[in-house]
Amino acid sequence: MIEANTPAFTLEPMKRAAETRPANAPRTPNFINDIAAGRVELPTIPRIVQRLMAALRDPDVDARKIGEALSQDPVLSAKVLRLANSSFFGGQRSMASIDAAVAMIGTQALNKLVVACGVSSSFKEIPGIDLPTFWRDALVAATAASKLAPRLQADAEEAYVCGLLHATGHLILCQTYPDIANHMFTGFAVVRGAELAEIELGAFGIDHPTVGALWVETIGFPQPVADTIRKSAQPLADSDGPLDLALRSACLLAAAVARKDTVDTVLAALPPSVRVRCSGADGQADAAFLKLYNALQETEPTL
Repeated sequence: MIEANTPAFTLEPMKRAAETRPANAPRTPNFINDIAAGRVELPTIPRIVQRLMAALRDPDVDARKIGEALSQDPVLSAKVLRLANSSFFGGQRSMASIDAAVAMIGTQALNKLVVACGVSSSFKEIPGIDLPTFWRDALVAATAASKLAPRLQADAEEAYVCGLLHATGHLILCQTYPDIANHMFTGFAVVRGAELAEIELGAFGIDHPTVGALWVETIGFPQPVADTIRKSAQPLADSDGPLDLALRSACLLAAAVARKDTVDTVLAALPPSVRVRCSGADGQADAAFLKLYNALQETEPTL
């Protein structure tokens, strides 16, 4: 049985009932062996994005150097300028300078944008996947994780990355084995979390948290991010820390947003230690949690 605090990414058949392992399914591959044998290569992200991510981790980074690096990627530069000119940052005037945009946005918001754009650029037209829905889920989870992190004494930036990347292993599996992806997922509603992992184990021989963690390690994200993603579809354990709580809770929120659950429903589904931090003395959602949940419901895919 799936625990209530396990993140859900919920299989609800649209055209046919899903089977964990249909009799006529394609042969189950061995992902790790395929990588070792060179038959499969993990996706890469643009070198300029890798350089920017590394530079933005430096608290003393020079904004002008960031601007110089951004200017080498016209698409990313345009997104930075669009963000700087958006209503979120006032939108009072048309800003055309990358350096000024970087100064206005700040390194934290810029790092989130760079990571999101760099990762999403690695995945185009994945078999069996509705990418706008996938990235909306990812952005909701990322935002929720980063906002919940301070309440749980977790690092907000690491929590954001965990939320954004926690399901990318599913994209990698479906991109690597398109015949299996089409057979198992085309024609179905979105699948999430533990239920998705169970289906993947039968279809691919490995699940998305394991693949996602492996990929996150190869592209240089901090080890706590990889470790948290690796456990993301497992029931919470006593040994799990604040970052685990932030990600599992964020995944629950993303699933609740997709189902259009009420705030009371999603609050009741949170792990007890998180629920108490998001409730008032009357046991109802506090003002900050209610504001967060309402904001999450307005999230749109922008990648």
